Amino acid sequence: MKKGKPPTLEDIARKAGVSAMSASVVLNGARSSTRVSPDTRARIMEAAQTLGYRPNAVARGLSKRRMDTIGIVAVIDVDEINVYFLEVLNGLLEAVAVHGQNATIFSIKKWEQDEKRVLKFCDGRIDGAVLIAPNPSLEFAKSLPQHTPFVSIHSDNFVPRIKNIEADNEGGAYQMVKYLISKGHRRIMHITGSEDRIGARERIQGYRNALRDAGIPEDPSLLVPGYFNNRAGREIMESLLKNRSTTPLPTAIFCASDMIAFGCLEALTAAGLRVPEEISIAGFDDNIMSKMTVPPLTTVRQPFRKMGHWAIENLLQLIESEDTLHHTEGDVYPAVSFTERCPAELIIRESVGVAPEMKVLTHR
Repeated sequence: MKKGKPPTLEDIARKAGVSAMSASVVLNGARSSTRVSPDTRARIMEAAQTLGYRPNAVARGLSKRRMDTIGIVAVIDVDEINVYFLEVLNGLLEAVAVHGQNATIFSIKKWEQDEKRVLKFCDGRIDGAVLIAPNPSLEFAKSLPQHTPFVSIHSDNFVPRIKNIEADNEGGAYQMVKYLISKGHRRIMHITGSEDRIGARERIQGYRNALRDAGIPEDPSLLVPGYFNNRAGREIMESLLKNRSTTPLPTAIFCASDMIAFGCLEALTAAGLRVPEEISIAGFDDNIMSKMTVPPLTTVRQPFRKMGHWAIENLLQLIESEDTLHHTEGDVYPAVSFTERCPAELIIRESVGVAPEMKVLTHR
């Protein structure tokens, strides 16, 4: 054995006076017809300990057809800190540790351009993968390898063979708008997320349903297209403030994400307006920053950690299923995709107050 080099199976076999295959059977669990006696096994283990041998994880994974490694694939937004990704990743990594697995994170720039790269990750280094907020095409689903199952979180396209974990977007938005109405608000603006995203469309529907059930006519001017980021909230709010001499501000703004709400709060603070005394702001997500704003943000909680756990648990079930079936004829995984929804929870903090007109009525 060369100095400074880690010991190999051949080194162990030579020291123990056995074949390399016998050493592999004992140390890596390799499948073989080779029988190893207890005395030979003891010699091999003693040689391995003496030389400081560490089993080859890849070799062991190949022998048992499992790497015990989960892939995590996400588009990383470099324009601002992606708090959403960090929240989801935290839940995934926590679940990976609980189940004794390892994780490999794959970063892509844009889903539509890089989805073929995702298939290249399925080269034996991972047992399955969780896709964070993907937008998979039907062609991608058709190309999925039989040996690598996938689970998604917040998918923007439900495709066969990928189970999706989602929050109750519509129900959460409904709860929030109903709460704003209970505080006397009638001119409630909704700044949406990107309307090509399923979650954004579901939150719009919840907003509309709550207005309808309260008998409040929907004002199209109060449904404002946006994006799930801080900049969108700030720019939209600055535009509203610029035009408020001709167009009155809403009394409450329900933002499709906390990041949008943070942008609104920044613009309002810069303009000297008080929240919630002059205008109420609400978000959706309950990310780690929502408690730190001034005032703390009223929002809808998506259970990111729980969603991460569910994703890993569902993926491991699919991996175990594949191990049991050993690639029998037909699809190993379900041909029809489906979504498992986590409940969304209204979180009341200090950024929502009574509508200004209600304050006038109560002081008369």
